[in-house]
Amino acid sequence: MNKTPPKYPLRFFRWFCHPDYVEDIEGDLLERFEKRTNEKRAAKWLFTMDVLRLFRPGIIRNFEGAKKLNYYDMFKNNLKIAWRNAIRQKQFTLLNVLGLTIGIATSVVIGLYVYDETTYDQFHANGDRIYRVNQPNIWLDWTEQISTTGPNVATALREEVPEFEQITRVLSLGAQTVSSASRNVNATVFKELQFYAAEENFFEVFSFEFLEGDAKTALNEPMSMILTYETAKKYFGEDYSPSEAIGKSIEVKDWDNSWATYVVSGILADVPIKSHLQFDMLVSLSSFPEMMQAHGWKWIWNAFATYGLVVENTDIPSLISKLQAIPPKWAAPTTERIFNQTVEEFTGGLPWRLDLQPLSEIYVSGSPTNSFGPTGNPAFIKIFGAIGLLVLILSVINFMNLSTARSSNRAKEVGVRKVLGSERKALLYQFIFESVFFASISTLLAILTVYFSLDAFNALADKNIELTGHLNNPFFYGIIIGFVLIIGIFAGSYPAFYLSSFKPIETLKGKISAGFKGKGIRNGLVIFQFTISIALIVCTFFVQKQLAYASSMDVGFAKDNVLQIHNIEQMGFDTEKLKARLETNPAFTKVGKSFGLPPRVSSGDRYKTPGAESEVFQLRNLRTEEDYLDLLGLEFLAGRNFDPSRPNDKYKVVLNAEAIRLLGWGSVESFASDSLVGKKLALASGDEDEFEVIGVVKDFNFNSVKQEILPLVIIHHLNDKVWDYGRGLSYYSMRMNPEKIRNGEDLDLLIENVRDELTQVDPSVPFEYSFMDQDFENTFRSEQRMGQILNLFTFMALVIACLGLFGLAAFSAEQRTKELGIRKVLGARVSELVITFSTEFTKLILIAILIASPIAYFLVDSWLGNFAYRTPIDLWVFAVATMAALVIAIVTISFQSLKVANKNPAETLTNE
Repeated sequence: MNKTPPKYPLRFFRWFCHPDYVEDIEGDLLERFEKRTNEKRAAKWLFTMDVLRLFRPGIIRNFEGAKKLNYYDMFKNNLKIAWRNAIRQKQFTLLNVLGLTIGIATSVVIGLYVYDETTYDQFHANGDRIYRVNQPNIWLDWTEQISTTGPNVATALREEVPEFEQITRVLSLGAQTVSSASRNVNATVFKELQFYAAEENFFEVFSFEFLEGDAKTALNEPMSMILTYETAKKYFGEDYSPSEAIGKSIEVKDWDNSWATYVVSGILADVPIKSHLQFDMLVSLSSFPEMMQAHGWKWIWNAFATYGLVVENTDIPSLISKLQAIPPKWAAPTTERIFNQTVEEFTGGLPWRLDLQPLSEIYVSGSPTNSFGPTGNPAFIKIFGAIGLLVLILSVINFMNLSTARSSNRAKEVGVRKVLGSERKALLYQFIFESVFFASISTLLAILTVYFSLDAFNALADKNIELTGHLNNPFFYGIIIGFVLIIGIFAGSYPAFYLSSFKPIETLKGKISAGFKGKGIRNGLVIFQFTISIALIVCTFFVQKQLAYASSMDVGFAKDNVLQIHNIEQMGFDTEKLKARLETNPAFTKVGKSFGLPPRVSSGDRYKTPGAESEVFQLRNLRTEEDYLDLLGLEFLAGRNFDPSRPNDKYKVVLNAEAIRLLGWGSVESFASDSLVGKKLALASGDEDEFEVIGVVKDFNFNSVKQEILPLVIIHHLNDKVWDYGRGLSYYSMRMNPEKIRNGEDLDLLIENVRDELTQVDPSVPFEYSFMDQDFENTFRSEQRMGQILNLFTFMALVIACLGLFGLAAFSAEQRTKELGIRKVLGARVSELVITFSTEFTKLILIAILIASPIAYFLVDSWLGNFAYRTPIDLWVFAVATMAALVIAIVTISFQSLKVANKNPAETLTNE
């Protein structure tokens, strides 16, 4: 066995042991070790234990330096030195503090944004045990998961899965017309968009705060209703008391124009903003017994959100595995009754998978789309989080760069202090202290900046982020202190080690006065800064280009100058009277009714061609009347539009070209003929009722241009063989005559006229309107917000990079004053001096451009991959973006270049 004692324990012993005892005790330790060498590896282990046992008072050396150190005086002295240096070099101090402040403020704002996005639904008492049941989109795309299920999923889970302590369902009832009392007593009518039905145990799963009423019984009775506090104000007045509202009646207009009366059983505090479930009114699901029983589509009527509260310590992966046996067992009666298919035939062999999504992930995951409230975008969180980190790194690099650049100014100080006996450790402490000191000042300024600018950011990001709430949290201060220390130590570590390494003789002789010892590292950091900035600029250019491309894209019809009024379904089936009044208005060239509006035509159904063995296809539905297709100006490739003079046209359909391709009926070239006219289509769930194809229209974007055009069947609005007849939301659309609407006043007057017409026909229908082009624009609202925020952060990153470049240029100008003065004496012109001075930094920017371009290309290509229709990645965009960065950098440098070049050489050479 090797008889050498373990190295590190021995070193540790020599470090802590009092010098007077080291020799004797070490001898004893080694003697014991040698006696144990026969015990092989145990000897080393026992030696280590002996050393540790000796680490006790009486043996430990007296660390006199530390013992005598007066920490207060040391702090005071370090603070004084830091302050004097800061005052002596005001320009660098300002650049350092400004750069760090911008970087920290940006990262704090992004940190608050990310925190806000990732902390939804945390107010529920049992939030860690709540899961939502998701399943495939069985009507359109089985590979897509949706957040709603059939009503009997809950029934099956209650019977088959004891791991669920509670199962509850929520059903969206769509927009509802609501009144506080009888329509004959001057009641005010409102349209409620967030109107849901929930089961009686809803509040045993979720912890929404009750102001009045009993959470356990509030939804037990049919025709019970719960309102939020703000919603109740609309019906009972601003000064109402929640206790007085209990037992009062609220009336809701039904589809058949009758009014249903609900009794208020509870008043809730307003639903927290950070809840994925947003509602204003909740009614008991037991209020609709006929609807629940009439639909035999227990597994394919996927309109219910199903939530489960699992028993504590449930093994979730095992539970999810267990759920997969439920659809094949329970859904079979439904598929056989409705489609005459087994479950396997219905799914086409694809898995009918039930998944559990934790409550904490429902908002932040962004998928599947949330039907009952807001949905986050994880891509934005990743993008902004990465940008926040990069901006912070840029500001820290700035600090390091400028600190090392000033090394010549601190060299003599270091030399003198070393000559006077100062240890390198003390110098390290001093420089780290200065770094933490400036980080503290910058963090304080950054928090003030965030405090005063957060409202503007909220308006930009459509958020409601608050800083004041965090200021009362001790944990927040812990994070800030830790943040300051990390930033300060990280930013100051390299300058501290670099400056404290100077040799006193060399510094006092002025050998380091040039201060260029760390030039290579500084240049590398400048390249890194501008690589990030240029990549961000290129990405920002492409985001704006994609948004402009999407906004100006031809969607296949004229989407401009179309005014749409909503809630027409509230008028029942007889809407011709309103249409007749609207058509008399000369400002409209066409008026048409539709159930659903582009760019949101989301309903769909399963169709097949006639025949027992025919294949089933999934098509989107758009229910319209003939005038609506004329209003859109769709191009017919074959056949014709619906004809009001032919009563049987209500059972005929028009298809888009994509549907023809899907059905295997031909190609674009063959649509020119009328060979497709007369072909038949039938509902897969129907009783072989066939719909004759009378026309084929050219593909158009009936949904957002972010999606590809899907197969579409256009159904006559009077077709009563298609399920959901008359229950979809309907609209009247009017194409405006631009010659009659010349300015905003004309438009305002027209809207008022439409409101009057609607009120005269049915005053109980809430008036709402929209413009089709704005609806298309709104589908890119989140991307537009992302683009605006990206612009802001890119600007911040560029400012930080330019601050650093400005500081380095100033330093370089100071160092090269003599050289440039001599050149000027020898006849160099100002322009030549500027070029000479700027070339050094311009090279760095060009290198950054070469590195940033492929990185930016990869990022842009990845982002554009999310769009069905994308702008091309043109090289000219890279050229423009990089030229912009280059020009900004040159302008930043040129200030210092001109300043030096214009100096009087006699003066500069005399001073040098």
